[in-house]
Amino acid sequence: MGMAPSIEPTLRMLRPAEAAAFWALRLRALREHPEAFASSVEEEENVPLDVIRARLESQSPSTNLVLGAFVNDRLVGMAGIRRDTFRKEAHKARIWGMYVASELQGRGLGKRLLEAAIDAGRRMGGIEQLQLGVVVGNVRARALFQSQGFESYGVEKRALHVGERYFDEEFLSLSLTRG
Repeated sequence: MGMAPSIEPTLRMLRPAEAAAFWALRLRALREHPEAFASSVEEEENVPLDVIRARLESQSPSTNLVLGAFVNDRLVGMAGIRRDTFRKEAHKARIWGMYVASELQGRGLGKRLLEAAIDAGRRMGGIEQLQLGVVVGNVRARALFQSQGFESYGVEKRALHVGERYFDEEFLSLSLTRG
């Protein structure tokens, strides 16, 4: 099986007017991979669009934002990045909710999105460490994170409970201060 050609997406912070597209993609991610996200479709499908729009309006490049990956003007990928709010932890930021539409996975979009999230973390100012979690068993995502320098610092057993099953979550971090 040959590799599908890579795609060059347009990457940028989501705009409030894109709330519906953002939330549709978010719900799709939760439906397709319930084990990969702490939240669930049941908890999020009834969130009013005004609330989502307000979240996008409250973005700030120095504290929290949601990046979108667009191909032919269609939102096909996303990744959030949020600085820790406590002063003693403000040197850390967390990448959350990363997802690429399944029909476009394996074509370099995740790598570009992760690179953009890392860049956004660097631009926040004062961020020394980026953190993220990946469900144990998601080999492709873990390989992507490691290819960008993320290192494991622990595993939470039974971190997520989906239906009858439990899933462990591995935590990885990337130092932005080395080199």
